[in-house]
Amino acid sequence: MRRYITYVWALVLLAAVSCSESKSREDGMPKFEPFEMAVESAECRVSVCYQRITNVEDNPIFADIEAQNYANTFDGYMVEPMSVEASAQLLVDEYSEEGRWNISHSSSPCWYTMDQQVHFVRDNSILCYETYVETYTGGAHGGSSLWYECFDLATGQLYDFTYLFDGEWSACVRELLFDKLLEIEPYTFVESADALPAANSALVTERGVMFVYQPYAVASFASGIISITLTDEEIATTGAPLVWVVE
Repeated sequence: MRRYITYVWALVLLAAVSCSESKSREDGMPKFEPFEMAVESAECRVSVCYQRITNVEDNPIFADIEAQNYANTFDGYMVEPMSVEASAQLLVDEYSEEGRWNISHSSSPCWYTMDQQVHFVRDNSILCYETYVETYTGGAHGGSSLWYECFDLATGQLYDFTYLFDGEWSACVRELLFDKLLEIEPYTFVESADALPAANSALVTERGVMFVYQPYAVASFASGIISITLTDEEIATTGAPLVWVVE
C-alpha cells in the first residue's frame, strides 16, 4: 500500500512539474489577438484579418517581430508611427477609389481579402505567419497569393531562403525542386532546372521547408499556387547549410 501511495505522489509531482514547465513556455511565447476589419459598399469589399502580438512590451524580440510582420503585411500601406488600423483604412480607401472607377467602366466592384494565421514549429522555436491574399481590380479575373514568413523566436531573425538558390548548392536545390514540380504540374512553362526561379515564399515545416510559387511564377494561372516540400535530409544532400536547424 505504501509503495502505491508513493507511486501516486510521484505522478502528482510529475504532473505539477509538467504543468509548471508548460506555463513557463507559454509565458515566454508571443501572444496573439487578431485585428479584423470588414467593409462592404457598392464600390468595394475589403476584409482584413491580421495577427497582432499583444505582449510586445514583455520582450523586445516580440516587438521587433511585430514590426517586421507589419511591414511585410502592409507593404505600400505602412504609416509612421506603426498603426494597423490606419493601414487597413488606407486599403479600404484605395479599393473604394479603384472600385468607383471600375464600376463606371465595367459595373464590377473591386475587392481585397487578407487572411493571416500563425503557428509554431520545431518545438515552438520558430514562429510562422501564413498570409493569404485575394484581390480584384478589374479584368477577366482576380489574383491570389500565399506568403509565409518564419522567425527565429530566440533572435527575431526572419529566415531568408534565397541563399538556397545561390552558391555551389543552388543547382542541386533547383534540380530537386524541378523534379518534384514536374510531378505536381507537368505543364509547367519552366523548361529546365536551371531556369527554375527562386521561390519568393517559404515555410519551415516540422521536417523540412515548403517552397511556394505564386500563380504565373512557374505555370499558368489555372494551376494556381504551387507548393513543393523538401525535407531537411534532401536539402542537406545538396551541401546547403540548414540555418533553421538548431544543432
